[in-house]
Amino acid sequence: MIPYQGLLFFILLILLLLPVAYFGLRGKKLRVLGAVFTALMLLAAFDSPKALVTLAIFWLWQSSLCFGYLAFRKRCQKRWLLWLFVLASLMPLILVKLSALVPPLRFFSLLGVSYMSFRAVQVLIEIYDGRIKELNVLDFGYFLLFFPSVSSGPIDRYRRFVADVHAERSREEYRAMLQTGVWKMMTGALYNFVFANLIWQFWLAKLPEHGFLATWSYLYGYTFYMFFNFAGYSRMAIGTAYVLGIKLPENFDRPFLACDMKEFWSRWHISLSTWLRDYVYTRFCMTALRGKWFRSQRTSAYLGYILTMTLMGLWHGLTPAYLVYGLYHGLLMSANEVLDTRYKGMKKLKKLPVPRAMMCLVTFHLFGFGLLIFSGRLF
Repeated sequence: MIPYQGLLFFILLILLLLPVAYFGLRGKKLRVLGAVFTALMLLAAFDSPKALVTLAIFWLWQSSLCFGYLAFRKRCQKRWLLWLFVLASLMPLILVKLSALVPPLRFFSLLGVSYMSFRAVQVLIEIYDGRIKELNVLDFGYFLLFFPSVSSGPIDRYRRFVADVHAERSREEYRAMLQTGVWKMMTGALYNFVFANLIWQFWLAKLPEHGFLATWSYLYGYTFYMFFNFAGYSRMAIGTAYVLGIKLPENFDRPFLACDMKEFWSRWHISLSTWLRDYVYTRFCMTALRGKWFRSQRTSAYLGYILTMTLMGLWHGLTPAYLVYGLYHGLLMSANEVLDTRYKGMKKLKKLPVPRAMMCLVTFHLFGFGLLIFSGRLF
């Protein structure tokens, strides 16, 4: 059963959420019910013995690494040890991505491995930083395998998630969360099953495979399709989490109103872009500055963007299209940095209605061309 697809899934989802909502409206804590909900939905989604065993092995692997590193961190604070554990944590994700290129590795496949792996890595890094000083087995397992965000995100943070899990909410507070959650689920379904499907069926599916005009039209159609499809999945996941008493972070915030690429990535797939900003870009730049790797501080910023966005591309898969997609956005972000730092008038222009509208239009087309690369249509 694929999450957030098919009538049977939504029937099961509603049936399992009803008792959660009932007890939430009575002011009860939802930690246990939420964990039971996640366990039952995982059983439905990972509906074969092989899939369940793979998921169990993944959970044991990541739990062993995080709890093991928490113990080692007290004795050894060397950075190389952190990166050794991070590499081990990323191995399931690397195996899944390599399986597209190396057929013998296809024995290992796992729904949601990208999102779950990044959650585990975040825990490791924050243990190293000293922000996470203790872990609870049940809380960590709930966080890692939290069903609403397994397949489509958003990527939450452990401390924020656990605070929600243990928060005491009044009936009125939960009622507001329930209303918000139901609204997000309904609008997410509208985005995904109506708008995205209409765009695909009556626009993209009817375009020829080749030709300049067809490709130009595909740029627009595919951009809107990806927004409604992905934003729809995210809204349904966030809405489900709200019913469970968990305020998952928003993943989209009117991205087509962004006037440059830096602002765009603060509005599109927000949980991934902020994760990469916090744990890749910022750390790379700070390390480069401390080590005096480059003569200019700006060089570290430019290379940091290229590294970060290339990793973002490879996070989707190890194909040339994804690699070029990441490099393309890295170059765009670097160019954005050049304009912001060398042309002081840019900030004023962004505040003026007409120049800002023109910049939004340019940003939309730059991103749309990136999605053409992402789609594989240009290769």
